[in-house]
Amino acid sequence: MKTSLQIGRIAGVPLQFHWSFLLVGVWLVYDSWMPGRGFNWDNFQWLLVWISMVFLAVLLHELGHALVARRWGIDTEKIVLYPIGGGAFLEKMPEVPREEISIALAGPAVNFILAGLMAPIIWYSGNEDFLLILQLLIQPNGNIVIFDASIWEYLVVVFFALNLLLGAFNLIPAFPLDGGRVLRAILSMRFSRTRATVLAGRIGMWGGLLLLAAGIYLQDIVFGIGALFIIILAASEIQVQRRRERLSKAVVGDYLREDFQRLYLSPQLSLAAARVKVAPWPDQPILLLDQWQQPHGITNKQSLLTKDLDEYADNAITTLVGQAKWEGLHPEESLLRAAEKLDEHQLFAFPVLDHYGRILGLLDRSAVEKVIRRKK
Repeated sequence: MKTSLQIGRIAGVPLQFHWSFLLVGVWLVYDSWMPGRGFNWDNFQWLLVWISMVFLAVLLHELGHALVARRWGIDTEKIVLYPIGGGAFLEKMPEVPREEISIALAGPAVNFILAGLMAPIIWYSGNEDFLLILQLLIQPNGNIVIFDASIWEYLVVVFFALNLLLGAFNLIPAFPLDGGRVLRAILSMRFSRTRATVLAGRIGMWGGLLLLAAGIYLQDIVFGIGALFIIILAASEIQVQRRRERLSKAVVGDYLREDFQRLYLSPQLSLAAARVKVAPWPDQPILLLDQWQQPHGITNKQSLLTKDLDEYADNAITTLVGQAKWEGLHPEESLLRAAEKLDEHQLFAFPVLDHYGRILGLLDRSAVEKVIRRKK
């Protein structure tokens, strides 16, 4: 099930909005409806401009992460915008400290640069409205009166303040904020990756609790929700890193399936005959072998029995399986690398071969999940 809607690409990176973004629209309508007076279009337009500025700042922040990651040879799968922020999903997380630090700092750096571009306009343009609007943002309940300020003057000041706050907030050393990732990278110079993640994650959870307390004290729901997300994501990062450590310590040879099913491909074997053959087999990956008994690919019983192929039942199975598509694993490879390959190639399993090319067995996702579910 898709949870995000792609609306385009920016710098080659898919840009998506999470479904929860609909809540922003609901809030806009709710906040602009005034009982007894109807819909306040001025308030709606102002909120819409404010939100647009927020997500422009967030988008450019995440793009900063993505572009610096690309500099280190790490692609970004997508950038997703949420009601309370955004995320750049990298294809892999950098494990070299200087790479992680530079990628983490890139986002806040973009925000500070954008704020720096707005600052001369506010302080040196000779327009007093800019400073009055800034004072109004700092002291919304203060005795500040502004006459005839244009919308673009508000936009400049709001964009300056948003970028300054976004950059500073993300530098808080609370994992998984950018400051927390910098902290994790620094800690990993002395401790193991897992230990550094646990330490940074726990600091992040305590930081999230402090922010939650501040949100409750200030009676700020958005602040409180953001703090909860920090706590949840910090705990999740710790769990993910512990799983990665378990997978990195396990080797493929200890978890391969030796009692796997083989289906020999032949021009004389029709799909119907293949279906009869595999029908009594257990529901597990099936290794396809060519006429030279070399791996051709991996499938499963469900794929062979799907109704979508009924019209091809009399066709030779060799005409349906396409070109050979498989990649082998060595029994001494780590299970972490095997899991990354399974995700990368979107295959059911991999054949495991020794130095001489002999097939030792299959490694499927159940083996990876078995190690992940282990408590230790």
